[in-house]
Amino acid sequence: MKTFLLFFVSLFFSASLLSQSLSINESASNTSYLSGDLNSETIEIKEPNGKIINKGAYKSMGADPSFKIYPLQNGAYIVRENIANFVMYDSFGSVIRPISNSSNSADGEKISELASDPMGKTIVIYNPQVRNGDKRGSRAKIVGLENSDMDVFYREDQEIRAVRVSESGEFIAVASGKEGSDDEITIMDRYGNEIRKIPFDREVKGLNLYGSGSTLTVFSEGRVAVFNVLTGERIGSSSFRGGTLQFANYSASDQTIVGLTGDLDGTTLSNIEVRIINVAARKIASQKYSGTVQIAELENISMTKNSRFNYTITGMSRDLKLKASF
Repeated sequence: MKTFLLFFVSLFFSASLLSQSLSINESASNTSYLSGDLNSETIEIKEPNGKIINKGAYKSMGADPSFKIYPLQNGAYIVRENIANFVMYDSFGSVIRPISNSSNSADGEKISELASDPMGKTIVIYNPQVRNGDKRGSRAKIVGLENSDMDVFYREDQEIRAVRVSESGEFIAVASGKEGSDDEITIMDRYGNEIRKIPFDREVKGLNLYGSGSTLTVFSEGRVAVFNVLTGERIGSSSFRGGTLQFANYSASDQTIVGLTGDLDGTTLSNIEVRIINVAARKIASQKYSGTVQIAELENISMTKNSRFNYTITGMSRDLKLKASF
């Protein structure tokens, strides 16, 4: 009887484990993200296939390591000329307005960064670190098409870890923190009205606001958590061991957390593994990917749902198609 019972228990757990599987198939990149290049005093905005969709004259003041082009999906774009100065262009390549984001701190600041929804409905420019004596603070503002900048975030002694605008442009999440205390995510609407604060006990690496922004995914190098934006309730969380988290997001309809880990050397990601956590069933499916991918911008990695437990991770040199069963 004991032998039979042990056999039955072993068979039950084996079948349970076998029922949780994950397959990864690759395909040519189908990313919709545009890229920008400076070519002989002309800025060119290109589709992934190399087709030029917009051009604008730009006279470079010389090589600057902080120079960067931020293309928007409507053909407009923003240029970071140096550490704190930006220029906005419309979809015809004409200048809309310059933007200065200098803090004027005598002790210096880090290079200003930009976060936006794909269409540029809500644009946030921020100083990740502003030095003031022995303090390390930060600030962020929402910028408009005209001179309608609005300061929405300021911390005297916290650095900004990450900023994410929801795809709809309706919500903004700002993660900030300092040594010796928990990080904090501030959620606000596109007008700068604070909705709530959410603590996170690790140093935040990245954020994702799912869909319209109803759920927030927060991840560090080894842990991910998902929260309801309106209530602050934690929906689920998981630790990731054996690799550094480079991307994480949440599917509300499937109640699953999708995490991508790997070693990033420059723009090359290797030792890749994908893990899908079924929050409702409390089950995990994982699979390693034998190849490598190139990543130009970690912020451009995104996830789309194809069907139940079937997703595609895009924004890299190859798309990864995931199919899980639980």
